[in-house]
Order: sequence, then structure tokens, then C-alpha cells
Amino acid sequence: MTARWAVHDRIIVLCERLEIAAFVDYYIKYLRNQGETLPELRIVNINSLENLLMYLQNLEAAEGFDKVEKILLVADAGIKRRVTEHHIFKIKKHSFLQDFDFEMYLFPYKSEVGNWMPGFLEDLLLQALKQETSEYSNFYNLQNIAREYLFSVNISRSKEKRLQNYNRSFLYSYFAGTEKFVGLRMSEAAAKGAFDLEYKGFKDLREFLTGLEK
Repeated sequence: MTARWAVHDRIIVLCERLEIAAFVDYYIKYLRNQGETLPELRIVNINSLENLLMYLQNLEAAEGFDKVEKILLVADAGIKRRVTEHHIFKIKKHSFLQDFDFEMYLFPYKSEVGNWMPGFLEDLLLQALKQETSEYSNFYNLQNIAREYLFSVNISRSKEKRLQNYNRSFLYSYFAGTEKFVGLRMSEAAAKGAFDLEYKGFKDLREFLTGLEK
């Protein structure tokens, strides 16, 4: 993105990484197909939260920025949710977001007692994974095989380099044992029916997106 980037949208959704951007794009299409009314959104992959301030600075300098009414950020809460929230609020304080209509959504989901959980998009997707994705093998056996593989992978890495987003690697390993979903990104797997998008863990994301025009 450069200062010459032209903006033609009222609402811009900044996504932490490609998998989040692609999934949010698909989920919005899913909601519209379900009859939900959502405004037009421009989804932008910023690749990392470390790039957030740079994207905001370039966005503010972009042609048409005066037409932008709302900025959304969709990201992973990460291992320590409060650390991620502090990082975002610090950037907000030192950018135009301080006096702007800004909202954020951090995966995975809210617990049953109402607490926002640490973690990643893939933690939510694993909870919503359909048993029929195992196709010709037992659902739980295939999961166990994937876990045994990743256990060996983690053992081979130093303690400081263990997989942080474990369920991301788990889902890709699990899908590698199928015919229908092997090699697909999470959004592509969702489009082919891998996840139950009516799972209760999506409730808050649904309300976040469908409430944009209210």
C-alpha cells in the first residue's frame, strides 16, 4: 500500500493475516446468502499486526479517505489476549483512530460465561469441524493421527520454537488425510462444507458484522 492508494469504500476491514481475510470474506458471503443485510466492505490483508500503524498512516494519506466512515480490525487474540489488546490500543492512541469510528474483533470466541478467550481463528474452526470431513476414516482416529504427527514435530523443535498456533497446523494436517479438503485454505474448506457455520462460537462474529448498519 502507498500514499497513492485510492479508497472508494465507507467501511474498511483490516485483517491480521491472509487466512483471516479470506475467511471473513467467505463468512460475509455466507451471511448474505442466509438473508442477512450487510454493508459493502473492503477487506484488506495487512499480513501482521506489526504493520497496522503503517497501513493506518498510508490509509489516512490515501485519495478518498474523507469518504471512509468506519474502520474494523479483525485479528487473532493470540496466546495472551491482553498483550494483543494493549498493542492495538497503543496504536489507536497514536493514530487517527483515536477520534474515529473504530471497532475490533479478536478470534477465537466468547466463552459461555461471557469472557473473551485468547487464541486464534483456527481454535474456533476446530470447534466447528464437521465429523463427515473424515470421509472414509474414523473422525477421531484421523484426529489422533494428526495429533501424534504434530506431537513429534513439536518434540523436534526447541522448547522456545514450539508451534504457537497449534490448531492451524492441526487442521492442515487433518485435511491432508482427506480427499475433499487436502491442500485447501480454511476459507476454501469452509466453502466446501468443512465447518458448521451455525456453531454457537460464531454468534459474536455474526452479531459484530450484521450490526454494522444498525
